[in-house]
Amino acid sequence: MFTQLQPQKYYMQIARQIKNSIFSGELKPGDQLPPERMLAEEFNSSRACIREAFSALEMLGLIECRGRQGNYVSRKASEEMIDQNLLRSLLTGHDPLDIVEARLEIEPAIAALAAHRCTSKEIVLLKKSLDKLEACADLIDSGDQGAVEAYMEEERQFHVNISRFCHNSVLHSVYSSVAYMMRETHWKALMAETLTRPECVGLYLKAYTVLLRALEEHEPEQAREAMRDHLARIKEDMF
Repeated sequence: MFTQLQPQKYYMQIARQIKNSIFSGELKPGDQLPPERMLAEEFNSSRACIREAFSALEMLGLIECRGRQGNYVSRKASEEMIDQNLLRSLLTGHDPLDIVEARLEIEPAIAALAAHRCTSKEIVLLKKSLDKLEACADLIDSGDQGAVEAYMEEERQFHVNISRFCHNSVLHSVYSSVAYMMRETHWKALMAETLTRPECVGLYLKAYTVLLRALEEHEPEQAREAMRDHLARIKEDMF
């Protein structure tokens, strides 16, 4: 008779309150939303959580993010325009911040173990993957939107392969679950936004070059540090 109650994600609770303010007329089309810092204080939350809420509202078409100019209520914002399938996806997916925090805990250890155990053939496969990432990066620079999607999938597979090459079936299984979450709508939206910034992709490719060298030279601590630094940068860029 009844369905089980699910606790709603914190960023979606914030998004819902802003959405309700738009539909009630308290926030009108064209209005500028308060800055992230001010909303973080008002909601007693982190700025990362506010950014997740803004990203969800932008995907739903309720606000427009204009970079340095700020965030504005869309002039077409209405209850009827919301894609219910997309809304359900946002509600049932994992918090992108939770995903990157999990990666920060798991992947440095995986990289260190892979540096101990990976073979020369596996290094060749990782180099080929890095070549594909560089090719995607060139297309991103030329404005090819499809290249962003291709880059994200190749990058995801690059990290999955490192987990395979640590030759620990439990760690590979755990990380594969996390990697699957990186196909979810909200993660991909935030990551795609990050990749369109000119400086980000270049820095990520440099980080992968450092990481790959540590793996090839079987330097576990260097591999651990390279992975940790790379993921910390992604967290900073995304949130």
